[in-house]
Amino acid sequence: MIRKTIKVKPNVRVIIPAAPGDLKVTGWEREEIMAKADDILELTQDGDEITITCDDDLSVTVPAGASLQIDHAGGDVDVHRVSGPISFGSVMGDLSMRQVGPVTLGALEGDLSLRGVTGDVSIGEISSDASLREVQGNVTLSSVEEDLYLQAVSGNVNATVSGDAVLHLDPRAGTVINVTAEDDILLHLPESADAAFSLSARDAEDIHVQLPGAAGVTDENPRAFVLGSGAASVALSAGGDVLVTSRAEEWEDASEFADFDRDWPLPADFGARINRQVQQAARRAEAASRRAAQRARVRVNARVGRWNWDMFPGGAPASAGTAGSPVSDEERMTVLRMLAEKKITTEEAEKLLSALGE
Repeated sequence: MIRKTIKVKPNVRVIIPAAPGDLKVTGWEREEIMAKADDILELTQDGDEITITCDDDLSVTVPAGASLQIDHAGGDVDVHRVSGPISFGSVMGDLSMRQVGPVTLGALEGDLSLRGVTGDVSIGEISSDASLREVQGNVTLSSVEEDLYLQAVSGNVNATVSGDAVLHLDPRAGTVINVTAEDDILLHLPESADAAFSLSARDAEDIHVQLPGAAGVTDENPRAFVLGSGAASVALSAGGDVLVTSRAEEWEDASEFADFDRDWPLPADFGARINRQVQQAARRAEAASRRAAQRARVRVNARVGRWNWDMFPGGAPASAGTAGSPVSDEERMTVLRMLAEKKITTEEAEKLLSALGE
């Protein structure tokens, strides 16, 4: 393990042209950068900019007020407590961020889990699920290929989703919410919400409004009505069902795997379908920050072409590296136990069992 430390200013700009493996960035109160990597690690200073290069996994601690530019990340990325602007070109794994500044991202191949943002969020393409909570700014999501969960966004929202969208919002006066989903949309609002609504679905009967005081509600598609003075604007368009409600005081954060109210007058499969989709999306998104550490225990060491066997007592199992050797019951149970405890993914378990039997 290589470790390097360099003194910097609090508002330093950190540039990482490429992080081939997993990347972890954490903010602290010191005016210095500490970086750790396995083999190759270089820190180059040019005025108030620090460029970091490495060849595999990278862990960096930076001043909390630093800004980040990460052009490409080949694995999972975990960023905590960095308040300066953060920009990504592309991320090939999952992205987890907590208590950060404004975020800009070109393309993300994995899941997004984002919580506690001071500033705007703008993302081009997300190839999997997205969960965003507690954003003090605008949110722009050009394309979410699977499911979307949003809660406590203070600014405008503009999102296009290929799966389901679950929104728990209280739009402020002057804000604009515009969400399009190919499947279902669930929007939960407080009874005191003040907004003008336009809701559209495949058919008029797929639109459901459960808001006391809603004025001018018709059976048309799109359906338009007003709450209060209509100070905010909300436009929802779904290929499936649309539900806008303030009901269910026990309505909980979908990322906590709560069941939706079964008494809502919806088509028979709506509750089960959207609940299942959103629970899976939130579970995967909330697990994103943990998977980097879990994967490190069972990933292939590409430089020497072998597995890291340190998770097995006594080192490598007897069958590892012995052509044609059968996998023992004890070895198989070790792998299955790790899978059951969610220390590895199904794909990693399959790879590990395959490697044991080679």
